[in-house]
Amino acid sequence: MTVDSGARERSAGVSRATRNQLLAGFLLDSLGSGFWMPFGLIFFTTAQGLPVAEVGIALTTGAVLGLVSGPFAGNLVDSRGPGVVLLASNVVRAVTFSLYPLTGQMWHVAVLAAATSAADRMFWTSNAPLLGLVAQGRELDDLLGTQSVVRIVGLGAGAALATPLSGSVTGLHFFAYFNAATFALTAVILFPVIRRLGRLRGERRKAADAAGTGWATVLRDRPYVVLCLIQAILSLMTSSLVVILPLVSVTELHGPQWLAGTSVVAGNVVLALIQKPVLRLARRTSRSRVVACAGVVFCAGFLVMLAGPPLGPAHAVGIVLATSVIGVIGETMSVPLVVAAANQSAPETAKGRYSALLQTIWGAAGACSPAIMSGLLTAGYAVLWSTLAGLALLTVPLVLLVRGKLPAFGAAVA
Repeated sequence: MTVDSGARERSAGVSRATRNQLLAGFLLDSLGSGFWMPFGLIFFTTAQGLPVAEVGIALTTGAVLGLVSGPFAGNLVDSRGPGVVLLASNVVRAVTFSLYPLTGQMWHVAVLAAATSAADRMFWTSNAPLLGLVAQGRELDDLLGTQSVVRIVGLGAGAALATPLSGSVTGLHFFAYFNAATFALTAVILFPVIRRLGRLRGERRKAADAAGTGWATVLRDRPYVVLCLIQAILSLMTSSLVVILPLVSVTELHGPQWLAGTSVVAGNVVLALIQKPVLRLARRTSRSRVVACAGVVFCAGFLVMLAGPPLGPAHAVGIVLATSVIGVIGETMSVPLVVAAANQSAPETAKGRYSALLQTIWGAAGACSPAIMSGLLTAGYAVLWSTLAGLALLTVPLVLLVRGKLPAFGAAVA
């Protein structure tokens, strides 16, 4: 495998205006999602009058079924192009969210949740290959980091704007329709950009080896599979900051009720502020070295949590916020770099399949994280945080194992 040619230059024919138009589309997409995400469960129980336990099962079932679409999305990216698949994902989600207010039975919820989850897989599978047409080399790190910041800002703004409307059925239905409208408008905004990028992709594919790469070849690429495993561990690490940390801050450390939400908000603010500066510093060395350091950072954050019970509730706020901030620092140091390295490690004719493997494993880890975290917590508070700390450190030997075999990951590329 080799790093994409022209790594020290911007992609030919791609203007800053094109990048900005892409980011504007992502901002609109995340604004609608910010309206929906905090209130999805509330929507089905309050606005649709469905029982909470069954809704939870239906949503989880749909999310898991949607993961199966990952390989299919990868094939589509390679055959039709990442832009077409990303547009299709927006259209599908526009349809599913417009139908949510019509749900009245559990199978309705499960089917629509599965379709939405499949569309999410399509989006994320096509995302890195699409952005890889816009930026090459370490510039892709920066573009992925910018996208992360844009999404955080959009989600936060959407959640803040939605809160006053969440107390009525009309307001909750508005969330669904608004989210559907943002996906549809995003597709309209991105369509001309994707047409231009589609021509660029065609030029690159002509210059690449015409032979296709099947799934057997992708799965036999052991260094890449290990890179996917590293990303799965990172997914568990980042999920812990929003899945289990808010819960234990109140139930185990007996902190104030506002601490649960504040820990998530504080982490998002820190991510928005430091993501770009961290990536600028990261460009001075290899991606692999920075990701290995991120594993140590995550470990340190989880070990801080072990001091919670001995110190008592009086120190709960400081401990939880410190862990949240440290964890976010680890996230900014790792996730964009792994995704960029994975995309640039893939052959030009198989970027969709390679991205699908990464995103499916990543999505599966995220989907399983609530069960994993709650199971570890049931085994004991110290077991939870010690296990997470150990998993974080496991990324270091895994990075050392593959950095010499994946030039896009191990080499210091400007």
